Amino acid sequence: MEKWENQDKILLDKNKRGKDRNWRGRKLLSLKLADIFKELGYRETLIERVETCGDTLRFIRREDGSLRLYQAYFCKNKLCPMCNWRRSMKYSYQTSQIVDEAIKEQPKGRFLFLTLTVKNVPGKELNATISQLTQSFDRLFRRAKVKKNLIGFLRSVEVTHNQEEETYHPHIHVLMMVKSSYFSGAGDNY
Repeated sequence: MEKWENQDKILLDKNKRGKDRNWRGRKLLSLKLADIFKELGYRETLIERVETCGDTLRFIRREDGSLRLYQAYFCKNKLCPMCNWRRSMKYSYQTSQIVDEAIKEQPKGRFLFLTLTVKNVPGKELNATISQLTQSFDRLFRRAKVKKNLIGFLRSVEVTHNQEEETYHPHIHVLMMVKSSYFSGAGDNY
């Protein structure tokens, strides 16, 4: 039979550089989001999932005495600050693994960071603008000049919000790996 116990002391979680991870701050933001959902009349089950996000954390004790998270409950809501933070850590780790592998396979390849952007738009135009932006991205990456130099890429769509003007700023971040020959010649490629 497993033994569970609640803790009175607050756990500290530090990243590899020794910096505290702000679980409490993100939890408070999740509770604020749940309150907004209540005000907007969202389903009670959704509100409860966001409210209880990160409440249940189960750890195992390692041989060195440290704790390792082995089971947790997170709501996985795309607007949840706690889940977005965890998702960004996961994607950061995965990106690092992919880049390391790409460097092993293509040691002469070079990386470029590209941001494709448009002007801010009102909320009602956001979906159409993101669709147009991703279609433009697809057209750009189908061009022969791009394809001939491209080894691979990672793409991420990001949307920031201007609260003063109530507009949204969609943009695409792209990490591209290109052949080293991309930089040779008269600079025709860039």
